[in-house]
This record gives sequence, structure tokens and C-alpha cells, in this order.
Amino acid sequence: MIRFAVAAVAIVGPAALAPLPAHSAGFDCGKAKKPDEIAVCKNPELSGLDSQMTGLWYGYSKVPMFMGARGARRDEAQAFLARRAACGSDAECLAAAYRERIGALEESLDGAMNTYSRLLNGPATPNDAVAAIVSGYTGQCTAAGGTLAPGADQPWTMTADLDGDDLQDYVLNTQGLECTGSATAFCGNGGCQIDIALSREGFSKQTSMLGGQPTLVQSTAGTSLQVWVDGTNCDLVGGSNKECWATYEWSNGKLDTSYSARAAAD
Repeated sequence: MIRFAVAAVAIVGPAALAPLPAHSAGFDCGKAKKPDEIAVCKNPELSGLDSQMTGLWYGYSKVPMFMGARGARRDEAQAFLARRAACGSDAECLAAAYRERIGALEESLDGAMNTYSRLLNGPATPNDAVAAIVSGYTGQCTAAGGTLAPGADQPWTMTADLDGDDLQDYVLNTQGLECTGSATAFCGNGGCQIDIALSREGFSKQTSMLGGQPTLVQSTAGTSLQVWVDGTNCDLVGGSNKECWATYEWSNGKLDTSYSARAAAD
């Protein structure tokens, strides 16, 4: 029987998402100097919204499904802070900015919950075509002059509906494989082999890439896959404190791949 190691996803419970006490901002009001910060600290409604947002942000930042997408989360947070600053002391403007940000965070967490549920309740035995892909890794290792080590002979696996047909697709990460006798059978300087098998294609065709930290990301448009890839894909300058990420999205059955440079994770 083919064994699949499914990436564990921990969802932060409601208690961890509870807002801070009413009428207290999620930041230190004793250090507030900017007009928007002072306005939030002086207005109980805005302070409550800030606390609610802070609780949701904490949960959002701890969801493993979004790990590896730190750059995207940081960009979203910076965009909110810029919008809040632009409001100055305008309470109506600040309230609208907070409510929109809270809605976006709630939507992201709901998406993670749904994906977690699918991971728990999805099929225990993958489609035969997916099992065939996994079996092919054995031959790949053998051809490289090695053998798969017991206990490290299965890829790390994630499932999600990537192509929008309401059926689970598979992301197979060969970083979970150990080919004794050939360290480069699956991984090299550009990362490890990552294969995507889509239900739309009967799992028979693979979309493959070299990279690391595959991350499923939910949005209103659906679920996409983000992967760290070699910096040459983004023309990164040597010594730059940035890293290159590829985003794989499917729309109307067609793959769209884009690359973006992000600040390197600490």
C-alpha cells in the first residue's frame, strides 16, 4: 500500500483569536505619535476594531498553510498601515479601513479551516495515477544509482482544489525522499522536485518544478500554490536580501505562472 505523509495543519482555535479587552488598542498607546495612532487610542470603537484585528492577525500568522508566504503577509500588513496612515485622524475613514482588513483576515482563516477539513476528510488512498507517480520515484532513485531509504520513501503530500473543479489535487514534494547513494536524485541547488497532479487531467499529467517550501494560499479567486525557486527566475542581484517565489494559479483549466522577488525571511 502506498503511504502518503500529509502535511499537518494546525488551526488556531477561537480562544486564541479572542480580541484584546474592549477599548484597548492592539499597540502601545503610550508610544502613539502619529495622527492615526492617536485617533485609534482616543476612540473606543476604533480601539476595539484594532484589538479585533490584532487577534485575527495573530491567528493568521500562525496558520502553517501560509508559512513560507511571509513576504505576502508582510506586504498585506504594510498596505493596511499605509491606508490607516492616509486616514489621519478621520474616524470614519479609519473604521472603514479596519473593517475591510478584518473581513479579509476572517476570509483567509475561513479558507484555511475549509482546507484543513478537506485534508482530514479527503480520500485515504489516492487515485491510482497519483500512486503511479509516487512509484515512479523509486525508479528515478534507482536510475540515479541509489535506493530509497525505509521510512523516507514517500513524498510529502498536500491536497487542495487548485484547478477549480471541486475535486482534490495533489502536490508531491520529493524533499521527503531520501535516495541513499545519490543525494541529488531529487534535490539540488535549485531546490527539490515538486510535482502537481490535477484531477482535471485524471492525475496522469504532472506539472513539475524545482523549489522548496510549497505553500497553499487561499484567496477570493481560489487556491494557488506558491513555491520558493532559484533567484535566477527573478534576476536577483548577487548578495541581495531577497528571494524569488513562483505562484502557480489555474484559471479555466490553464496554468498561469508568475514570479516575484520578496524580502528574505529572517
